[in-house]
Amino acid sequence: MGRTRQTISINDIIKINRQMIKIYGGIFFENDNNLANRNSLEYTLAELDASLFGETLHTSVFEKAAILMWRIIVGHVFHDGNKRTGVATAAFLLRQHGYRLNLPIEIIDIAEGVATKTISLDDLQKWLEDNVNTI
Repeated sequence: MGRTRQTISINDIIKINRQMIKIYGGIFFENDNNLANRNSLEYTLAELDASLFGETLHTSVFEKAAILMWRIIVGHVFHDGNKRTGVATAAFLLRQHGYRLNLPIEIIDIAEGVATKTISLDDLQKWLEDNVNTI
């Protein structure tokens, strides 16, 4: 299964996490690139590009962005900065596909809702779809 320029790598996400902590504060553990659950992140990235019986599992970039944001936040992939990194990673992936994610102040409530599971994955995907502009 080949990767295209429109996929996101684990190194991209680590850089995003590092940047979020640099900008907004927090702790970045250098020895493990701040990854508390590397396997979970690797699994999620593999799932985004996976197919079953020749059919791509996740065809929509909004679905992929929602899954990635959800899994980073809910799965506590990093030691610190999961909500910020989840949002920024979704924005990065959407940008690669020609969308700019609008980040109104309610994004804080959205990220918190994901963390507490009061916002479903489907609702998150719908919110992402409703809050982008094409580049």
